[in-house]
Amino acid sequence: MADQKRIDEMASLLANSSRVGQVRAALALADIGGLQAEQALISALGNGDDHSRATATMALARLKSVAAAPRLEQMLKGDFLGFRKDRSAQVRQSCAFGLGEIGERRSIKALEAAAERDEDAEVRQESQTALARLGVGAAVK
Repeated sequence: MADQKRIDEMASLLANSSRVGQVRAALALADIGGLQAEQALISALGNGDDHSRATATMALARLKSVAAAPRLEQMLKGDFLGFRKDRSAQVRQSCAFGLGEIGERRSIKALEAAAERDEDAEVRQESQTALARLGVGAAVK
């Protein structure tokens, strides 16, 4: 029960505090670990603040959260037409990093799409790096 109270406090800080507070909260959730902390971080991917979403993504990468991979893929590349991807290049770059750290081979297609088509050069580069960590060379033109 004490962990759940701490998880709730950290989730609130992640959504409603300064950048430093967001980082501290995300790291605390990663340190707590477990399903409830992981779910709090996945929920934080819907926060309105770009930095909060990027920070939650990095904490999920630290946890190697397989459960978060589909959401990170969607945030990185969007749907089949490229809609619904995250508006923030910082968040998309964090998603690419996170997917590389999580290491799920099912994420390769999302990473390849971002490596080839994302409008931001840093997102494309991080996607290529993540593909390399997964043992795949990006087919970037």
